[in-house]
Amino acid sequence: MPAVEVAERIDFHQVLEAGQVLVWPDAPVGLSEEECDLMRNIRQSSRHHKNISYKPRQDKLCGLDKVPAATRERVRAILRRYSEAATGFAASLLPRYRSAWRTDYASLRTIEEAGRTLPFKKRNDLLHTDAFPTRPTGGGLILRIFYNFHAWRPRVWVTSDPFEVLAARYAAAAGLARIAARGCLQNLARRLRLPFARRPAYDEFMLTFHDYLKRSTEFQSNCPKCRLEFPPGSAWMVFTDVVPHAVEAGQFALEQTLIVPREALASPERAPIAILERLAGRSLA
Repeated sequence: MPAVEVAERIDFHQVLEAGQVLVWPDAPVGLSEEECDLMRNIRQSSRHHKNISYKPRQDKLCGLDKVPAATRERVRAILRRYSEAATGFAASLLPRYRSAWRTDYASLRTIEEAGRTLPFKKRNDLLHTDAFPTRPTGGGLILRIFYNFHAWRPRVWVTSDPFEVLAARYAAAAGLARIAARGCLQNLARRLRLPFARRPAYDEFMLTFHDYLKRSTEFQSNCPKCRLEFPPGSAWMVFTDVVPHAVEAGQFALEQTLIVPREALASPERAPIAILERLAGRSLA
């Protein structure tokens, strides 16, 4: 999936919803070189945490242990400023979304991705669409703003056909009909006030699809691939549940996630939940 370098007179909503990646060569995130150096010198353990996360609504930092309190507080302040800058920048470009989105986590990624050892479901080097095990979106889309603060190396992604193409090809094999039927039982249980699983059928399928794509040797080997390099100092924005992606290489990145409800989209019919509901013939919310 090609990237689009930002220019004037582009409808950014339509570009993102079509499964493109928006790129800014010089990102307006306002971090100093001294702050970037501080974060480059953090030695994160990959044993317990995939990334260092920041929760804006709680102003809470997670995944950074065994560092001096002053360093931890400094990193929290940097991630707070990045979160605010990235969200504000997105709001200036995406007026349709800004009054409706939900601010999710930011993250600091300090570990080299090439050759990184992670549990299978957490591997970044396999093409996948995003889904959150602990934070269901209920049909909202996952908009992410990334920033490469490596001093000299690009961050390298591989992308493929957007979700609509993948769903038409693989959703049935990944179990869409079974999960959609389970969702109908959940709705019945809700009406009867019986106990039921709280994750909506849509989020259940997206988690299953995330794992299915990673496990599929046929998909990983044979799908169309586009290699993207994001240079130092650049930022990029993408719906990561629309664009399948893998991280081939890169170290030192920041990221902010926003959850955009499908009702706020310029083309709601392009939302993954809308695509899956057409394929399943029933509601998945």
